[in-house]
Amino acid sequence: MVIGLNHHTAPVEVRESLSWNRDQSHELLQAMSSNGVPGVPLSTCNRSEFYFLETGPDDGRILRELLVKHFGVSQEHLGKYLYEYRGFDAIQHLFRVASGLDSMILGEDQIIGQVRQAYRLASEQSAVPGLLARLFQQSSRVGRRVRRDSGIGRHPLSVSRACVDLAGLVVGDISGSCVLVVGAGEAGETAAEALSYAGARNVTVVNRTYSRAAELAGRLSGRAMAFDQLPQALAGSDIVIGCTGSPGYVLPASMISETMAARPERPLFLIDIAVPRDIDPEAGRLRNVSLCDIDDLESVSNTGRREREAVAAEALASEEAWQFEQWRRGLESLPPVIDLRRRAEDLRRAELNRTLKRLNGKLTDEERASLDAMTRAIVNKLLHSPTVYPEGPGPLPGTSGSREHLRRIHSFGRKLIPLGL
Repeated sequence: MVIGLNHHTAPVEVRESLSWNRDQSHELLQAMSSNGVPGVPLSTCNRSEFYFLETGPDDGRILRELLVKHFGVSQEHLGKYLYEYRGFDAIQHLFRVASGLDSMILGEDQIIGQVRQAYRLASEQSAVPGLLARLFQQSSRVGRRVRRDSGIGRHPLSVSRACVDLAGLVVGDISGSCVLVVGAGEAGETAAEALSYAGARNVTVVNRTYSRAAELAGRLSGRAMAFDQLPQALAGSDIVIGCTGSPGYVLPASMISETMAARPERPLFLIDIAVPRDIDPEAGRLRNVSLCDIDDLESVSNTGRREREAVAAEALASEEAWQFEQWRRGLESLPPVIDLRRRAEDLRRAELNRTLKRLNGKLTDEERASLDAMTRAIVNKLLHSPTVYPEGPGPLPGTSGSREHLRRIHSFGRKLIPLGL
């Protein structure tokens, strides 16, 4: 089961109320486990999701109540934005997420790493039950396959690169602009590199850890400034990109107002791609200040070509989800299958022993072995189809018949089910 919200269901001001960073993951994972819903929480700039195995009818309610308590939001507030998926729908959703098909920017190339990191953090705390672990392991393979086998992976894009494209649309040629990147983490690094690639020659990086800002600025022939020099850096900038992991505004409206008072005729373009947001939205009301947040990036990222490429990618993700669902349903039938095979083997041995006793030593060792092999082969052939191919939700969409369907599910099961399970 998955419960969550994303950019399709909630604006950025709601998403930031249910976001967390890596340092806060430990406490959240502990809270999920102690409430009986251990699983994998996934937080990105566009989504907050909670994956777990539903073992009882109240698990969904327990998880929602946990979110209310842990994040200090109201049940009514969350109720308008949360979605829930179970079973096959939850499997398909995760595979779409890992493939970049549920992202604001179709096919964006950072989400698969974020999914892997969320799974790794949860695994380190032993918070991922076996079936859920299999699902997340497979989601990484699916994400790679979708990017490899469909056109969506040929033109990778990220939120940071999209914000540079947006700057180009608004400002035009950014080569002569003074650009300030606030934050030197993964998003800041990607944004700064994209700015350099786009021709920006005057890039300043500000970060709470100055050495990190200096390292990134040095690679781009830019300059670094200490975090307490942010007002000075802002005063000389034309374009500002906010991408820190801070829990509150690092660029309050008062700071930007003071900057504009000293340079009233020089426009300032602000792009906030952080969740929670880095820039006070009130700053967008100031004269000569333009402010865009992460929800404004979709308009510049999903071109017609990218959306056409997503059609083939959707088909691949759905195919993989259908195969995983068949395998999952097969697991449900494993105990009776094992019992059936055990009973069949007991009957085979009993009948073989009776036959050998009646023959009273008339067979050689080689003949006894041949008879044993023959009866074993008969039992295996009789039980093969009903035990290897458990019934599932039906043929895979797009396949011509049951034989192809069974072949694909059997192949998939051989890859996933460990020997002896």
